[in-house]
Amino acid sequence: MGFYDYYDVAVVGAGHAGIEAALASARMGLKTVLITQSPDAIGRMSCNPSIGGIAKGNIVREIDALGGEMAKIIDKSMIQFRMLNKSRGPAVQAPRSQADKITYSQIARKICESTPNLNTLMDTVIDILTTASDSPLPPNFDSAIEKGAIPGEVRNAGQTEAAKSGMRQKVTGVVTERGRIIPVRSVVLTTGTFLGGRIFIGEYDAPCGRVGEAAAFGLTESLHRLGFTTGRLKTGTPPRILRKSIDFTKLEEQPGDEEVVPFSFETEKVERPLVNCHMVYTNEKTHEIIRNNIGRSPLYSGKISGIGPRYCPSIEDKVMRFAERDRHQIFVEPEGLETEEIYLNGLSSSLPECVQDAFMKTMVGFENAVQSRPGYAVEYDFVEPTQLFPSLETKRVAGLFNAGQINGTSGYEEAAGQGLVAGMNASLYAKEHIKLCGPLFNLPEEMTGVPSSMEEGAFLPKANMTNDEKALFAKISQKETKDLNTFIARMQKEAGFEKFESIPEYEPVILGRDEAYIGVLIDDLVTLGTTEPYRMFTARAEYRLKLRHDTADKRLAKYGYRCGLKTQAQFDFVNAKYARLDEIEAQLLKNPKMKNPGYPENEWKAAQIEVKYKYYIEKQDKRVEKLHKMENTKIPADFDYGSIPSLSAESRYKLEQIRPVTLGQANRISGIRNSDIMLLMVYLKR
Repeated sequence: MGFYDYYDVAVVGAGHAGIEAALASARMGLKTVLITQSPDAIGRMSCNPSIGGIAKGNIVREIDALGGEMAKIIDKSMIQFRMLNKSRGPAVQAPRSQADKITYSQIARKICESTPNLNTLMDTVIDILTTASDSPLPPNFDSAIEKGAIPGEVRNAGQTEAAKSGMRQKVTGVVTERGRIIPVRSVVLTTGTFLGGRIFIGEYDAPCGRVGEAAAFGLTESLHRLGFTTGRLKTGTPPRILRKSIDFTKLEEQPGDEEVVPFSFETEKVERPLVNCHMVYTNEKTHEIIRNNIGRSPLYSGKISGIGPRYCPSIEDKVMRFAERDRHQIFVEPEGLETEEIYLNGLSSSLPECVQDAFMKTMVGFENAVQSRPGYAVEYDFVEPTQLFPSLETKRVAGLFNAGQINGTSGYEEAAGQGLVAGMNASLYAKEHIKLCGPLFNLPEEMTGVPSSMEEGAFLPKANMTNDEKALFAKISQKETKDLNTFIARMQKEAGFEKFESIPEYEPVILGRDEAYIGVLIDDLVTLGTTEPYRMFTARAEYRLKLRHDTADKRLAKYGYRCGLKTQAQFDFVNAKYARLDEIEAQLLKNPKMKNPGYPENEWKAAQIEVKYKYYIEKQDKRVEKLHKMENTKIPADFDYGSIPSLSAESRYKLEQIRPVTLGQANRISGIRNSDIMLLMVYLKR
């Protein structure tokens, strides 16, 4: 990689979303750069070192079916495996594995660094450069969330003339903190908790994405100039304890399953040393210490403005909100085979370290516990997700895709699923961009190489920039934008292309709600938005029997094959497998009590499930058929909802704000009634 190089796709951030986006792009043949503040942090598990869980395990298998990497990495790094909900029906069963977080990160890094077409760059992106296009903004380009409802909301702040023009913008480059201006066709932002990140431990707070790691500043201001609405969210993590300081004889042992089911459909057998986890409980003494120090918690003192996840409250939240509970269970989970650190799942806290130490030592077996890392809360910027298309491309800026926590989600699996879809679509966009707009070019030396922050009178991106500093940042950005766009437009014209301001058309990968939990996740985000960290649950999906973890390859391999992430041989293997399952199923329908005549045991069991739940699956299929009719009924972008006099004012407002693309999406908007949908159907036929 040369200093003055250009790329088809730039991926910003190397967490779980960034890894999948970058690998997808590179494997689809696009020249890709993965920009991270530290290569050592690629694939780092900043919270619970585990992969999978209810609904989340399904997502991991979907990622694998599409051609992603997460399942393969956890198969090579797991230290405990459990199939959850084994006593219940297959619709809610899901795999979960404790990971060796050091091994996981090492494998992820090696894959990224050794993949053809993919370069890693240690730097921080501070600015996105764009040009005004010749395409108008869609009617639903702005945030559909009611103004003032987003925590830490910033809306319509310091927009450029291009952002105010009524036309879509188009990505042309990124700028890094150390002075690189990189021409690009598309960008995938996967910034995690680093975008404007700040950590809190009692009275202490500092600008960090993770404790001990610098946050990223400048990019949020850049997004504001492009016209995006942002907010603040909060998450947290528990303290880490040294194994040698815990008396495990006093804890409840939690063994894993003896039979390990690989996450990847391509892994034949997992051969890893597996270990047991444990369980302990808080008690009244624990709760007393927390209650006596609650005023020192940033969650209760008012220092934190971001909203945290309801599904994963801190221990101080649990103690205060559920005062009638005399104990809370804590899972004691090792972080790896090569580290002595123990993760205390369920004990997330932002209380002062001394208080964390005190209440932790009240638990049985933890009387002499030694804390190696404190628990903390982290607050960060996110881009409100109704500003995205279902492809995860932003509506305002063509070629700009968001994935992971920047969209208001929480969880490694949710991030990775979005990252893969965003990477696939960013690559499809880039391929059409090549055809329409022509080549990109290395910038001349005089246009880059000197950090703007080092120029006389300039700025250094930091937390809490003054208005004058923001104005100077905007001025520098405007100059860099003009210089870059003038150069690229001239060079493309000389190469015989005069479509610099045109936006390429492409057919994105969009997963339906009946096809994948990833599809449910993305549809929820772009349709409903979020005002708290979003996590995938089985309850969010209408067609759980169709979204079983063991059938993900049947549903999704076709998309991976279309994009080149699955080979012909891999695709043929999947088709042959399900042809055999159809054959087995036909035999079982004739004779349900017959014994396996020699088929692979896993295929025999899968066919038995299909037969057992055939009636319910067929009922879901009929519902899906109706859904598809609604999904295929397009609503014109400029549809006049005021032309339907019987619509309530509330329904009309919601429809005008969100501007659903299809009748199916309209039906999923909160507060929209069946009668509203029937009216829409009538007026759409006119």
